[in-house]
Amino acid sequence: MRFRTAISNVGLLHKITRSLAALARSCVIRLSPEQVHFIVPGNESSTGVQVWSQVKVDTLFDNYKIESNANNEIWVELHLDSLLKVLRSADSSVGSINESRSTASLSDSDVTLKLNKKGQQPIWSFEIRGYTAQRKHMSITHEIPVKILSPKRQNELNEPLCPQPDIHVVLPNLLELRNIVSRLSHIADDVKVSANHEGRLEMTAKSSRVNLTTTWKNLQIPNSLANEDDQPPPPEDQMFTVSVAIKGFLKFLTSHLVGGTAIACICEDHCLIAYVYIGALNEAGGVLTFFIPAKMTDD
Repeated sequence: MRFRTAISNVGLLHKITRSLAALARSCVIRLSPEQVHFIVPGNESSTGVQVWSQVKVDTLFDNYKIESNANNEIWVELHLDSLLKVLRSADSSVGSINESRSTASLSDSDVTLKLNKKGQQPIWSFEIRGYTAQRKHMSITHEIPVKILSPKRQNELNEPLCPQPDIHVVLPNLLELRNIVSRLSHIADDVKVSANHEGRLEMTAKSSRVNLTTTWKNLQIPNSLANEDDQPPPPEDQMFTVSVAIKGFLKFLTSHLVGGTAIACICEDHCLIAYVYIGALNEAGGVLTFFIPAKMTDD
């Protein structure tokens, strides 16, 4: 079993990791020759939100080499905080290292990652070469323990089964959405998300004293995704609704760090599925898929 690569897009990997760390302490990463899959199963997330994502290898890595007896795939599980600390020191967007502040990053850094062992403990070893704020060349090595998943454990990880979505809608800017949902969290614990095929999106929070709805109009409905079966289309003004916990919804919205187009799919009274694309929708370098379970309400 061998794995070695240069990390060509440290900033993006850092943002993906921050998005996942908002949900869970640990993450499964499935490495394959063409794709890197980031998985947060439901039992790892305090809110029940799951992540099943795939990113093209060349979106994140360069000189990527992987070998194993399992179709050249390697599944690892690691603590996200440990990975974040390493990536923070390699991501020049967080500021250059000052010799009195070793938690900042090296600038113009080259980062190499490889799978090693310390005794019987598998580790990810990172070598970061770059420059301090005083333009002194520096090389830093980080090691974080990882767990190699057995085939049995791999088979236990299954993507959620969901019904055919009732509607797909392109979401507004995720940072804008996060700010609004954050305000709604002061009113209620749940938010009702509704949309129709006219491009109308509503988010409603209720309490004993307040009933507040925020509305967007003329949002895009992806034609290639809508009405995939042979059933007649619903009336354009028919609203489809799912209620979700605001806490879990806010954690998903941390993915605004990744940027790109986001599409929400409502499976009425079952779940909200959100796809956050890396780059342009028609030539995305990957997609982060979030499954947010419905929360039953009294009305």
